[in-house]
Amino acid sequence: MPRVMLRAMLAFVFAILALGAATANARSSANCQYQNPTSPQSLFPGVSYQAVTVVCSAQPQQHTTLAHVLTVDVGSGSITLDSSAAASGATFGLTLPSQFLTATKAALAVNANLFAANCCYYSAAQQGWPTQLCGWQVSGGVTQSPQGAKPTGCQADYPFNASLVQMKDGEVRILYSNTPQAIEFPVVTAVTGSHMLVFGGKSLGPFSGSSTDFFGPNARTLAGLSKDRKTLWLVALDKASTGLTLDEAAAVMLHQGAAAAINLDGGGSSTMVQASGGGFAFLNVPPDPAKTCLAGYPSNQDPATCERLVGASLGIHVAGQGARPK
Repeated sequence: MPRVMLRAMLAFVFAILALGAATANARSSANCQYQNPTSPQSLFPGVSYQAVTVVCSAQPQQHTTLAHVLTVDVGSGSITLDSSAAASGATFGLTLPSQFLTATKAALAVNANLFAANCCYYSAAQQGWPTQLCGWQVSGGVTQSPQGAKPTGCQADYPFNASLVQMKDGEVRILYSNTPQAIEFPVVTAVTGSHMLVFGGKSLGPFSGSSTDFFGPNARTLAGLSKDRKTLWLVALDKASTGLTLDEAAAVMLHQGAAAAINLDGGGSSTMVQASGGGFAFLNVPPDPAKTCLAGYPSNQDPATCERLVGASLGIHVAGQGARPK
């Protein structure tokens, strides 16, 4: 099929899906202020980092968090996205995002898809324990988890239909990815979130009065894309003091300038790490307490905390900063 026709079909299919969702959900009830931003710091060519304090006034109490923001120039042609591959078949082994970063020689990495086993971060013996991912995931052009995947252990009523993808020509998109479409996607990398937070420049962030960890204020990892698809934002929201709700997270991504944004895994899984000095360094403060940490993996931002074993990670490779594995 000619590429022009393929792109037209992609745009049509996903525009129809998005229109229904946007019509039903477009709003943002969040009232947030952005305070004391640090000056943007260049980490790698085409990648900068900035920390921003976010204060939201939702009832019953004010929510405050520190947002760690990576701004990535995906329109430069020098950025390649990478994602975890299954250990065997469709089974993933639980790993740390820092381990993914060092193994793949990525410049930066964050945690990605939610996954079926979310309990295993207490001992080194649980590294590599099998799990399955929620939603679509592609690594190196190979589908690792199919569109619409909800294996046992994935929340059945979460859509898992909002995916960050990179095409074969390097273009980055955020798409609705429901059950498999009758289109051959020219995709080399894809990770999927629990919900679409922003689409068409409007908030779709689900609001819930629930105080559960998922819908209540919590640490979160987010991905957003500009309207021209040239700027990618990856954001890690710290739990301290409270974290943010999904609706508030959507407001944060709109504030950055995202026309589309998704919610990746969060809570104790929320991790943002960079290559540094032949090893790695944390940019956010992973919220798990040190007593649950794997030996040798405390957070350098706060020695009382550490990162959690996760099912999948998303990496950023910068030209000249290490090779993406074949």
